[in-house]
Amino acid sequence: MKTLATKMAACVFAAAVSTPLFAQTLPSYYPADYTKLVEASKSEDGVLVYSVMSAQNWKPVLDTFKEKYPWIKVETLDLSNEIWSRYYSEKSAKSRTADLIISLGVGPWLDFVKKNEVAVYESPEAQHVPDWSKPFPGVYSVSADPVLIAWNSKVLPNQKITTMAKVAELASDPKLKGKLTTYDAGSGSLAAVFPWVWSQHHKEDGWAILDKVGPQSKPERSGGQMLAKLVTGEYAIAYLTSAITVLPKLNSPGVKGVIEWSFITDGQPLYARGMAVTATAKSPNSAKLLLDHAISHQGQIGWGQGGMTPVREDIAEGDVPFFTYKGIVKAVNGEKNVEVLAYDPNYDNAIDDYVARWKKAYKR
Repeated sequence: MKTLATKMAACVFAAAVSTPLFAQTLPSYYPADYTKLVEASKSEDGVLVYSVMSAQNWKPVLDTFKEKYPWIKVETLDLSNEIWSRYYSEKSAKSRTADLIISLGVGPWLDFVKKNEVAVYESPEAQHVPDWSKPFPGVYSVSADPVLIAWNSKVLPNQKITTMAKVAELASDPKLKGKLTTYDAGSGSLAAVFPWVWSQHHKEDGWAILDKVGPQSKPERSGGQMLAKLVTGEYAIAYLTSAITVLPKLNSPGVKGVIEWSFITDGQPLYARGMAVTATAKSPNSAKLLLDHAISHQGQIGWGQGGMTPVREDIAEGDVPFFTYKGIVKAVNGEKNVEVLAYDPNYDNAIDDYVARWKKAYKR
């Protein structure tokens, strides 16, 4: 027979294990009824995420998310340009599609919002991220990632290439013909956004530079291709190339001691990656928990550890291995030299005109 003390101890233990562990870690500014969201997630079938990030970018974020919500299985698919067409096709077929989307792309996000595909959700973390990182109700930016100028220091020794103007100057060297690379803006809107944001900073004046570098360049469709050919010396310079591709690999065998890089001090583009819970989400509560974590202090540090650039201003440089938004602004001598991706409602017409002009500059 159990003693009274034993029974009391059992009751205390039962009460302890029935108390949600997450309640001990929620920030004080979270609403009191947030626990209902957490409890509702327990009856859902995980989170399906369509994104443009690799497993390497995701891992630190998902590791800490799993510590908070171990019952939520997260599946992330790196789909690039396929995200939007796949989502609409699956929705039309009434099959399981993304609960959460994270992607670059102005035009696709404008369409997504216009079609009411975003689940309008006010995150308790919204007050802690910059206004520019919340372009539409329910849409948040997980990062503001830079592009870089990178060069092969064996092909171009004793060089410091910090501006696009310097790239244009070097492009006049006949020895570098065909040895410059960048994203192929003619391959689709996702690639076109990289030079487009830089061009927004310079307006018409930017074409004087692109007209010089274009004929000397061989555009590529991926940052990985650019870096691989830069390392071998097939390319000497990669400009407006992804920091997410370059920075995490600088100490890798074959790359270390070969590749040098710089931010672009005469106009530094930053590319906000939009994130939203979808209106058709099968696991909306779990997706909201992941969204909140992605822009939380802990989640933002995770993105930084995965090679991306946190948007929160309370992330210190020492918290992440690379850079924060504030750190990049400082590196390029102030916000006057920064151009953050903007969701221009006239983007579709503007990008068509831009790509046509880009093709002329690049002889495509």
